[in-house]
Amino acid sequence: MVTTGVGAAGAYPLHPQAAKKPVDKNSDLYKACQDFEALFIKQMLDVMRQTVQKDGILDGGMSEDIFQDMLYDEYSKKMAQTAQFGLADTIYNQVSSKQ
Repeated sequence: MVTTGVGAAGAYPLHPQAAKKPVDKNSDLYKACQDFEALFIKQMLDVMRQTVQKDGILDGGMSEDIFQDMLYDEYSKKMAQTAQFGLADTIYNQVSSKQ
């Protein structure tokens, strides 16, 4: 398991080989890891959206719910590609080290 610690210089890998292994961002394995990260982000966004109170005046009903679900799908995919959460890299390193 690759974990990181935080010191005075910032985050650093605790596993010595984790820093040496490059991540192949064009591989099918990495794309699958990125899809998993997008799924995780989508679940997080859905739970966050449930905490928002709806007044009823401006609520669009079922059509708004469908639109928001599709919108948050796209948000999560884009966030997985650009936000640098690091979950896809960590999963990639874990799975590729087992192969």
